[in-house]
Amino acid sequence: MALNWYADPAHEPFCFASGPVGALLIPGFMGTPKEMRPLGRALADAGVTARGILLPGFGPDIANLGSIQANDWLRIAGEAWEETLASHERAVLVGFSMGGAVALQLAARRPPARLVLLAPHWRFADRRALALPLVRHVMRSLSPFANADFADPGVRQAMAAMAPDADLDDPAVQQQLRTQSAIPTAALDELRRVSAGGGHAARLVVAPTLIVQGHADGIVLPAHTRRLALRVGGPLALHEVPGAGHLIVADDRPAWSAVRDLVIQFATTAAPADR
Repeated sequence: MALNWYADPAHEPFCFASGPVGALLIPGFMGTPKEMRPLGRALADAGVTARGILLPGFGPDIANLGSIQANDWLRIAGEAWEETLASHERAVLVGFSMGGAVALQLAARRPPARLVLLAPHWRFADRRALALPLVRHVMRSLSPFANADFADPGVRQAMAAMAPDADLDDPAVQQQLRTQSAIPTAALDELRRVSAGGGHAARLVVAPTLIVQGHADGIVLPAHTRRLALRVGGPLALHEVPGAGHLIVADDRPAWSAVRDLVIQFATTAAPADR
């Protein structure tokens, strides 16, 4: 059977119209608007018009991931950010993981009223990523699910997001998922580039900024986020959520309510952040 990748309409861009304040929500690497929908809904319920975008090479466009460059992500997000600025009295910029690195670069060029960074990815936890500029030319792809345990709830959740109609208990389907879910190393190198760009841009950010970081995050290390916070030039509040991992935007995780409330309070207030 042919797997129907990202068939769920929830992966498509969204706009929840609400009030005069507008928020642009940027998902992470390999992410889609689906991962930002819970936060978008919560913002809209609080009177903030929320828009979630789909970046090139992700979701239904996954087949093109290997040909996408960091500038493609920045261009599409930048166009959406210009539209948000033009159509709202106050504009809030929200980025999760790689989306945080993109948001930092947009905020440095066209400052938001508020900047929210959720587990912002600006450097890899694994130092071997420094070799990606070379690796991309000698190893075309990596297969993160080659040895996946399909009994693991986390694996099943990730696979269900990509192929919601797949029977994850069927051995033939499991084999297809193992072999067809390869990530181009070129895309990982572009992730490295856009993440590093976010780290450099942080020094130019003057907007009030909220950073929310999971204390148990193994993908974006809390120590790295603390170093990033020191680079941000404007008023800043850094919150580390105890016990939270990387997916702090997921509404089925214990940390969700705390993350949601922090973002809503910050996005809807006119007071500056505390350093």
